[in-house]
Amino acid sequence: MRRLVAGLAIVSNFASVVVGEAAAWAQAPHRPPAAAPAAPSGDRRSSDQLRKEVLERMRALRAWRIVEELKLDEKASARLFPILAKYDEQELALASERRDIARELRTLLAVPHPDDAKLTGAINRMLANRAKRHAFKDERIQELRKVLTPVQQAKLVLLLPQLEREFAQFIRDVAGQRDDGG
Repeated sequence: MRRLVAGLAIVSNFASVVVGEAAAWAQAPHRPPAAAPAAPSGDRRSSDQLRKEVLERMRALRAWRIVEELKLDEKASARLFPILAKYDEQELALASERRDIARELRTLLAVPHPDDAKLTGAINRMLANRAKRHAFKDERIQELRKVLTPVQQAKLVLLLPQLEREFAQFIRDVAGQRDDGG
């Protein structure tokens, strides 16, 4: 329990918002977080603000799961989370670029006679983005290996993709509820 409290205290230093729901999520450590209740009708937060809050909640949950699974102490957590935060920002930038390229591809394909040269350029940018993403993930693992024991490294290599899948499924579920009017 002390490790959990120490981990959450460290997370609060690196996340701009550590929300009360992290405690609720902690009760179900191997499931994605439950869908957040709909914002009250008087809620004046922008979609960007809501997106940031969701990202921070997901980061808090990820941090809690990492501390628990890897049995991290305060010192190891203090070295690990800045590395993850740095790469989170890079991943967000690459994801934004991927969305823009995908939007461009859909636009190019929507016309009766798509321009082959423009399509090729967009596809090349998408492939370059993918290569950057793979390189950055390898770089992240190399940096993380400097602060973790081999056992912790192995656990993290297995845990991070699992968390990414859970979070992606959670986002799809929430987006589906919104599209279905729910």
